[in-house]
Amino acid sequence: MKERTWWMLVTLLALLAMIAAGCGNDNDEGGGAPEAPTATEALPSAGAFEPFDCEGEYSGTAPDDSAFPLDVTDDTGATVTFDEPPSAIVSLSAAHVEVLYAIGAGDQLVAGDLFSDCPAAAEELEHVDSFTPSVEAITALEPDLVILGFPDADLEGALAGVGVSSLLLEPPADVGGVLDDIGLLGRLTGHADEARALTAGMTARIHEIVLGLPETEPPSVFHELDNMYFTVGPGSFVDDLYDILKARNIADATGGPFPQMSQEAIIAAAPEVIILADEEAGESAETVSARPGWDAIPAVQNERIYAVDPDIVSRPGPRLVEALETLAGLLYEE
Repeated sequence: MKERTWWMLVTLLALLAMIAAGCGNDNDEGGGAPEAPTATEALPSAGAFEPFDCEGEYSGTAPDDSAFPLDVTDDTGATVTFDEPPSAIVSLSAAHVEVLYAIGAGDQLVAGDLFSDCPAAAEELEHVDSFTPSVEAITALEPDLVILGFPDADLEGALAGVGVSSLLLEPPADVGGVLDDIGLLGRLTGHADEARALTAGMTARIHEIVLGLPETEPPSVFHELDNMYFTVGPGSFVDDLYDILKARNIADATGGPFPQMSQEAIIAAAPEVIILADEEAGESAETVSARPGWDAIPAVQNERIYAVDPDIVSRPGPRLVEALETLAGLLYEE
């Protein structure tokens, strides 16, 4: 495992120990990293951690407004002040919709984006187009907050012009960023305690997954986003999943988060496992095996080509634990 990922995990585990001891400060969003636990210290257990389930019922709970007014800084560097927890949220990100339900803030949602389909309750929301967003359609929902998943200066300016607050939370570069976003949304919506409990359980389960990896040589992997050979590399959330699982991502050499690789480069890298996130586009073990020259790739020769649900593996939200479990089972198949 790369050093940065191990340090992320031990730092998170140390933070959990501080919270359990009552040393945390609910209103402190900064400060230095806590000391990492020693090898002899007891580590958190996943305990009663319940994985996020799209078929589950996630009833909303009343927000706690004791920390308000609250200043929140988004990924543009802008600070937004909230006098009370927002009660009419439009999320233009399916991942953030899942987070809000997971922390008990689902009742504060009025709309998600066109892909917001998890949990089942999200299908009852209004749905708006996040790729070509309509200010009129959004403002008709009378939101007091719009969460953006990608930069859109025109939309942010238009919303500001009609007095609607917006917050940009871009896709995190790693698992630590996902946990940070959950904490931020917890504070913002008045569900800080629920967010802390969720991230504590997720972190402990991640640690268990890492400890459970077999003592074998980690496989090399190619993660296919589409049949134009776009993939995931350093600086992407999915690459960090492979990092945590010790797998050797052949796209790491590209240096970019979402690079496009050539067939020649993929064949030369000889991945031992191929993960397909484009099954819905018609790709399968059969179509990959039939590509010219790909029969030289170990993953093809050994029939280690697997399709995954991109909603599970690619959404940086509460299902990242399921993503890790899924990928671990495929990478280290017995």
